[in-house]
Amino acid sequence: MKFIERNEIIKFRESSPEIIRKIKWLESIFEKMFLAIFELVFSKVTTGSERWHIIQDRLSMKPSVGINSKKRALFYYKTLLKCGESLYVHPHVAIYFPQNVELGDNVYFNRGVFITARENVKIGSNVLIGPYTVINSGNHSYKDPSKLIRSQGHKAFPIIIENDVWVGAQSTILPGVTIGEGAIVAAGAVVTKNVEPYTLVAGVPARVVKRRS
Repeated sequence: MKFIERNEIIKFRESSPEIIRKIKWLESIFEKMFLAIFELVFSKVTTGSERWHIIQDRLSMKPSVGINSKKRALFYYKTLLKCGESLYVHPHVAIYFPQNVELGDNVYFNRGVFITARENVKIGSNVLIGPYTVINSGNHSYKDPSKLIRSQGHKAFPIIIENDVWVGAQSTILPGVTIGEGAIVAAGAVVTKNVEPYTLVAGVPARVVKRRS
């Protein structure tokens, strides 16, 4: 798997003294060895099992740099339904029903992204998901007022986020939504309907603000 690093960390390393860069180069050799071991361990984990969720929770608490970020990416790469190269996952990301999640190449999850995939959640390549975004393909049923909402089950519909999409911080993507290629979801938006390609949507519920020309 190809790994990526945060841009500010790359710039910091490039500006470091030569001796520091040499030490980091040596560390990278040992890092590759450890990651090879973790790859074998993750390959034996059943996606969606209790052990899977325990590993996810433990990894989510680790720092956002160095081998820990690579371990998180490798974990999802080896266990999700589909996961492309160059995934970057910040701390505190949580995925429920991971067996229904597909990711393309070069996907970036910022801190605190929360995905519940009762139905398939498919995210394309070169997608940026802002911090504390919620992507939820299921909702509680509530039509019968004589019953508790929690006892009425769920309805679920797939979510598709196509290539080159930017989802801003603290957005919410609801069931049945397709976000078209090149679209932008403004911070704090609640997306209840499909978003056309190369449009910018904002608000609650999200509406088209402008089209990218």
